[in-house]
Amino acid sequence: MQRLIFLAALLVLGSTYSSSALAEELPPIRQVVSFGDSLSDAGTYWFRFTTNPGLTFAQHLALHYGQMPFPNQHLDRYQEAFQGRHGDAGPGGLNYAEGGAKTNSAYSSMSQDPEGKPISARQQLNHFLQQHRRFAADQLVTLFIGTNDVAYNYDPNISPVLAKGLRENHPPSAAVMDAERRRVEAAADDTAAIARDIVKEGARHLVVLDLFDLGQLPWFQTPAAQAYVTALVKAFNRRLLAGVPKDPGRVLVLDTEAFVNDLIANAASYGFKHGAHEDACGSPDHDYCYPETQATPDADQTYLFAAGEHLTTHAHQLLADYVLKQVNASPLK
Repeated sequence: MQRLIFLAALLVLGSTYSSSALAEELPPIRQVVSFGDSLSDAGTYWFRFTTNPGLTFAQHLALHYGQMPFPNQHLDRYQEAFQGRHGDAGPGGLNYAEGGAKTNSAYSSMSQDPEGKPISARQQLNHFLQQHRRFAADQLVTLFIGTNDVAYNYDPNISPVLAKGLRENHPPSAAVMDAERRRVEAAADDTAAIARDIVKEGARHLVVLDLFDLGQLPWFQTPAAQAYVTALVKAFNRRLLAGVPKDPGRVLVLDTEAFVNDLIANAASYGFKHGAHEDACGSPDHDYCYPETQATPDADQTYLFAAGEHLTTHAHQLLADYVLKQVNASPLK
């Protein structure tokens, strides 16, 4: 039933927007192709990692250009993710992002099958090329990945000792932090390599989003956990910026960290009443919520963060607006 409601809602949104978009001259960009994780996911598991029924920023971008904002594949049962279970074909949209995705490896303690859901950003790109061969000149490509690489060992199912220590406010040793930095730097290298390959395969409009400070998210509750993840985000972003193609006419790197910091610093002007470390979802450690499970009836609009390490409906809309503003002001337009 949720699946039918999801598709019906998007059909209404898409048809409404498309009719108005076609009434005026379309911009040079006519399609959006998205790669990434839960922050871009269009509904691989029939929900979005936000305050549902809200959309992710990547879906808002697709609608802006008159495109149906569907995921490429799906998995009927979210409980079967992270176990090596392969996805099912359809709906066939151009949003390849999947909640839980890492840059270039499986997110699982049970299986390293590269086709197991969620597939990595590297596999997402492989799927696109298998289906479409190359990018078209009128496609805007977004790449937003790395959050799960940075937070991977904070997951008790992946690294129980480190995760427990951080939750008990015990900072990791210098040796552990060195190893963790090397791990996320390798993920940043993989992200930069994916960006280079996207351009190599014909993309003329690529937007790469760096990571915002995950230490501000509700999931990281202790000072030790916040300092840990903030340091890893900085290491990831430094390495990513060093490796992304320097081609202003084709590649735009967005300072997502500055965007989120601005929302926190000027919360009231954006309509937020709740900022860092506050969760719009009423229960902790949930990956999504609906109006009946939100902290307050208006939480989707008045909170910045939701579902542990995600953005609310309102924050996603603002991020989409930010991306469009930056694209229109750049040589990519």
